[in-house]
Amino acid sequence: MENTESLNPEGWATDKPAPDGYRCGTVALLGRPNVGKSTLMNRIIGAKVAIVTPKPQTTRHRILGIHTDEHCQMVFVDTPGIHKGEKQLNRNMVRVAYGAAQEADVLVIMQDVSRPLDRATRQLIQGFADDRLNKPRLHVLNKVDQVARTSLLPRLAEVQKLDPDAVAYIPLSARKGLQVDGLLKELARLLPEQPPIYAADWFTDQSQRQLAAEYVREQVFMAMQQEIPFQTAVEIEAFGEDETGISIEAAILVGSERHKPMLIGKGGERMKDIGIRARKGLEGLFDCRVDLRLWVKVQPDWFDHPGRLHDLGLDA
Repeated sequence: MENTESLNPEGWATDKPAPDGYRCGTVALLGRPNVGKSTLMNRIIGAKVAIVTPKPQTTRHRILGIHTDEHCQMVFVDTPGIHKGEKQLNRNMVRVAYGAAQEADVLVIMQDVSRPLDRATRQLIQGFADDRLNKPRLHVLNKVDQVARTSLLPRLAEVQKLDPDAVAYIPLSARKGLQVDGLLKELARLLPEQPPIYAADWFTDQSQRQLAAEYVREQVFMAMQQEIPFQTAVEIEAFGEDETGISIEAAILVGSERHKPMLIGKGGERMKDIGIRARKGLEGLFDCRVDLRLWVKVQPDWFDHPGRLHDLGLDA
């Protein structure tokens, strides 16, 4: 599924028109880093279209996940975590998040209830509550499986006080799937009545090349510690497909010469492990054999150069 060709103008995968009362719209997933936005979208879509790691700022750009059934089509927009950062890449990520909010039909504002409701999260909630976007807002209190039930009521009351005009406040666990169906029911009734935007068999707008780059970057994040993951990017330099499978050549960009040997590892073992894990994930996603070749390329301060960020699809 390379997803490079234009969609059928009707966007519907069958010859029959969408039924009367069909609903379709976009849902922006918003929040601070590491609150579970990507995990929730993957759970709803039923496929890993957004990479997930324990590190903040894993998601760097707008990612679509498309959920379609006989009654509605929900186009979820997974966004980078809203945070403060001095580098151009960080500023671009935050602009992407706010841009998605402006374009969406419904806003889902997420928080992690296993952590205290900190000042930054309060400001984010109040910021969207005071915003003039005039769009329905739902608050998702994620990771309820990690807290005592008695602690939820005070947290819900606090969120309701910060944004009393929100449509709903939904405790759930994206990782375990608890109460996710309740969120979908709330969302379905808020979407506008209109035909679907995408064909019914689509689950993302990302191409295979984009997915390959993200799967490799996920394994870089998992393998490395401290600041190194945030100074890396993945660029697909060759992508081929034939009857034997898919062949991919990718460069892992690092922002400093001293990071190169750390990423490669002793005797190339770390790079080999990154490649094996990324290849297995891609073979599961593409359902075919994948030949993946990786190398490291040093590009000092790539994350602060607007032109380079544009080339990597990381501009706002």
